[in-house]
Amino acid sequence: MKPILMAGLAIFFAASPFTGAAEPTSGPTVQAILDRYIDAAGGRAALEKLKTRISKGKVEITTVGLSGAVEVKAKIPNKQLSSVDLAGFGAVREGFDGVVSWADAPGMGLREKDGAELARDQRSKVFPRELKLKEAYERMEAKGAAKVAGADAWVIEASPKGGKPDRLYFDQKTGLLVREESTVESPLGEMTFQIDLSDYRDVDGVKVPFLVKIPKPETMGFQIKLDEVKHNVDVSDAEFGKPKD
Repeated sequence: MKPILMAGLAIFFAASPFTGAAEPTSGPTVQAILDRYIDAAGGRAALEKLKTRISKGKVEITTVGLSGAVEVKAKIPNKQLSSVDLAGFGAVREGFDGVVSWADAPGMGLREKDGAELARDQRSKVFPRELKLKEAYERMEAKGAAKVAGADAWVIEASPKGGKPDRLYFDQKTGLLVREESTVESPLGEMTFQIDLSDYRDVDGVKVPFLVKIPKPETMGFQIKLDEVKHNVDVSDAEFGKPKD
């Protein structure tokens, strides 16, 4: 599951602020955290076998009473297509074919992303992401320990070539990525998000988060619950391309 889908979908509704995590203390190096993450997610050998992933489930936006089906397709090295069909609202679709990034939503129509939005998709839609996190950023810095939902986590501040840095939180016990904090440039202006990942399950020897949340029910109430994840299903490159106007 690609956590950035939550931020992309949320752009069409409202912003969600950071929760303000406690200032972290010292800990392991960036490389040590990332190496453990790869091992925790199933190991390099298992991840390198992945060519495609199709995830299906349900999205709920409790604050506005919307729900619907979600499907995300990913393909090596950096292609992604997400589709969210919300009852009473319509279909929200986003795609990246490795070069062109686009979005199509009710009330906003079809548009091509550029600037900071395009740069974010270029670094966030790599697949499998576990193996490519470090190369997606210009600089990474270990920021020590912090709490995530009462549990201890190691923090990495990941700075892209342009824009504000992301913060990545890795559970100290499991080694898995459990939270991302990022600032997104969008047509509605600068928006800041916290995205939590949990309910990791084994699929073909690889750990996948089946629950993804923006845990701000008073402003957003987003969550995606996956029902099905399949790997190495045939997916045509043409599916990721920008639709004709």
